[in-house]
Amino acid sequence: MGDPQPGLTWGLKRSFVAYVARLRDGGCGAKDGGSVVDGSFFHFEPDAAEAEPATSEVLRFRGDVRLAGHGGLMYVMVHSPWVEFDAGGAARLTVVDIEHWPDTARRMPLADLAPGEPEVDAGLRVWRDVPATLTAEGRELFNDQYEAGQPLDPVTFTAPAPRPN
Repeated sequence: MGDPQPGLTWGLKRSFVAYVARLRDGGCGAKDGGSVVDGSFFHFEPDAAEAEPATSEVLRFRGDVRLAGHGGLMYVMVHSPWVEFDAGGAARLTVVDIEHWPDTARRMPLADLAPGEPEVDAGLRVWRDVPATLTAEGRELFNDQYEAGQPLDPVTFTAPAPRPN
């Protein structure tokens, strides 16, 4: 996917995205900092609060991606993903919990991540192709069609690199 772009890029579960694309009434939209790139990946811009080098355990991204089909009976929204690191170096990708929409303060853990150490490229810390697995809570987003622990697509995300002293 080329040079790292500030933000978070994810295929979600590309087999699911491809399924939606094959539906006669299937569709995908992105707005408010979210976009579709390379046909089946979703990109979320860094939240404005993340413009400075990240020193916290939470990397915030903004954007709204929605997939729908089956006459409106299938609806998936991925809104404002955050990567939340724990003290042991593992991380979780959380999103706005749409069960409480339009309250955007409530979050749902969607994926467990295994990030490893980032590389530094063009002033960014870059975590490339981070393995992701579906959480038990995240099953709800897919109407319980996938099991907890099932692999999702790898995630690539960036944060500004700390400036040298």
